[in-house]
Amino acid sequence: MKGKNILFYILLVLLLTTVVSIVMGYYKFGFGVGFLFAFLSLSTGYFYSMKNREYMHQNYHADYVDRLKNDKKI
Repeated sequence: MKGKNILFYILLVLLLTTVVSIVMGYYKFGFGVGFLFAFLSLSTGYFYSMKNREYMHQNYHADYVDRLKNDKKI
């Protein structure tokens, strides 16, 4: 749980740094940090999506096996 909060704060700082630097006129720096923010947020979302998919697959598989067992008993 603590790791998710740290990652959230890192993404928030990168987003704020991007917006502030572009508003203040540092476009190259802002675009660079913005690219880093976009890459990190997309990779984080993909990582947690894959973890969730593995978790859901286990539940679907267990449910399917249980339904097969119950169908054969009837």
